Amino acid sequence: MEFVNITQAKKLAGISYLGTINQSAKLVKNFKVFNVLTYSLYLSPAHTSGYEVCPESTPECRMGCLNTSGLAKVEVFAGRTNIKDARITKTRLLIEHQDFFMNLLVAEIESAIRKAAKMDALFSIRLNCTSDVDWANTLLNGKNIFEIFPDIQFYDYTKIFRKFATKPENYHLTYSFTGYNWVFCQKVLEMGNNIAMVFNLDKKDKLPLSYKGVEIISGDLSDYRVNDAKGVIVGLVWKKIANKKHNELVRYSEFCVQPENKDLKFA
Repeated sequence: MEFVNITQAKKLAGISYLGTINQSAKLVKNFKVFNVLTYSLYLSPAHTSGYEVCPESTPECRMGCLNTSGLAKVEVFAGRTNIKDARITKTRLLIEHQDFFMNLLVAEIESAIRKAAKMDALFSIRLNCTSDVDWANTLLNGKNIFEIFPDIQFYDYTKIFRKFATKPENYHLTYSFTGYNWVFCQKVLEMGNNIAMVFNLDKKDKLPLSYKGVEIISGDLSDYRVNDAKGVIVGLVWKKIANKKHNELVRYSEFCVQPENKDLKFA
């Protein structure tokens, strides 16, 4: 596949877009709270496309993935698969036609940057909304996306510890707690980075003050992790997914920290 322009590429690939600006309710908060427009990319998680894009995922995180939350959850209940099918197409495009995918990605980002400038807004990019791709090793003409846009702020969550060793200057990473990786979480915290932790709480509930003596801040006020304090836990309340059985299994599993956990301190 040969890239010519955005219109031609989308028609050739059979998609409406690769990524969008402020697609989810949480990304909209980035703009409301920090005046940051965020270009986001949603791929088909884990190996659901036939290709593995979440190499360190656990059974719990695969079951509880936010791939079936928000608009995707509404679509599941309506018996439609448009969003699911589009994400599979995009993921296969990345793996099977990397140059084509990357050219389209760069073109969309350039367009989004111009939009942010017109709105007098700051701009950021989150490429792993439902994936954990190593974008530092995904190249176009010998450069990765961080080198192509060195002045743009990128950020993501990740379960891949080794990413922190070679993290580009313009890439902010928050390490995700799985229920089984606290040893690595400690190392991340010692490096001055943050970890994200999901709590089996509802929106109306208050987050704990600390876990194992580490301060907890809210990660639900916005999605923009770049401005967070360093060396803290980013607390997230459980978000319901479409599969009711998986919803209950995961929220009461090791993946979510339960409110009665003895390592928690509440106000």
